[in-house]
Amino acid sequence: MVEGPPVCGVVITYHPDDTVTENLRVMVRECGRVVVVDNGSAAEVWAAMAAVPGVTLLPQGRNLGLAAALNLGVARAAELGCEWAVTFDQDSRPEPGMVPALWAAHLTMPRAAVIGPRIHEEGSRPGNYRWVARHELWPLLFRRLACTGADLPEVTMMVTSGSMIELAAWRQLGGFDGGLFIDYIDTDYCLRVIRAGRRVAVAGQAVLLHRLGARQRHVLMGRVFRPTHHAAFRHYYIARNRMVVWRRHALAVPHWALFDLCFAVYNGFRVLAFEPNKWKKFRATWLGTWDGLCRRVGPCPKHRLETF
Repeated sequence: MVEGPPVCGVVITYHPDDTVTENLRVMVRECGRVVVVDNGSAAEVWAAMAAVPGVTLLPQGRNLGLAAALNLGVARAAELGCEWAVTFDQDSRPEPGMVPALWAAHLTMPRAAVIGPRIHEEGSRPGNYRWVARHELWPLLFRRLACTGADLPEVTMMVTSGSMIELAAWRQLGGFDGGLFIDYIDTDYCLRVIRAGRRVAVAGQAVLLHRLGARQRHVLMGRVFRPTHHAAFRHYYIARNRMVVWRRHALAVPHWALFDLCFAVYNGFRVLAFEPNKWKKFRATWLGTWDGLCRRVGPCPKHRLETF
């Protein structure tokens, strides 16, 4: 158990594979206790996860979405007396000492309401992951920062998995936005943290093993590309929620909006160049963009899902 105010792990699961119980054991060793919110898996999966010592299971009979499930888990962490929560994906695994390193970074960076680890993605070199930050000289522009061991005291956004969030700030900001359902939830929350006068930081000595999508390595004209190979429905949510979050934050945080626009173009190229089912993913992106412009949120409607 880490020193200082109690820290609780919060994990969201959705039909996890057999590695989830071992991942939970590792998370319990790091955090001392872990709240698992499961979005509609089978009863035998619930039994296996609930049997892990230190796990509190909150089983849900349906898929509430990532944001709503995170809010349930963080609320339970607060009920347990915790002041901070470390959120995890079901397939992520913290390296030994990750949570103590996050806490040590908090003690040196008290303005940070979100502190995340260095990300080691499966199949990628450890130093490949880079964070977005505002440019020092040109505030409308962004820069990319690598982390090789030293803390990064001010970045723009953090992925959900491995992030340690301050519960007081979470309450003040009204939690995660359940309407986003999945995708851009972490980005929206981090941008709200920044606009509230707090910071998002990286703890250089904390390391998380994390998998993003079903990445595959491709080489084109001597350059390496690693598209995520997300299913079409994920492209719907990404495109829709991009419109929602742009409307909220693009003018207030222009360097992030510029980065996100560049990334949207780059990601579209990767899909067209390397991924299968291009037409389905293009259609999902177009429909998601349209629904975002129409301010639709929540789960993707069934009639939309049936089209791709």
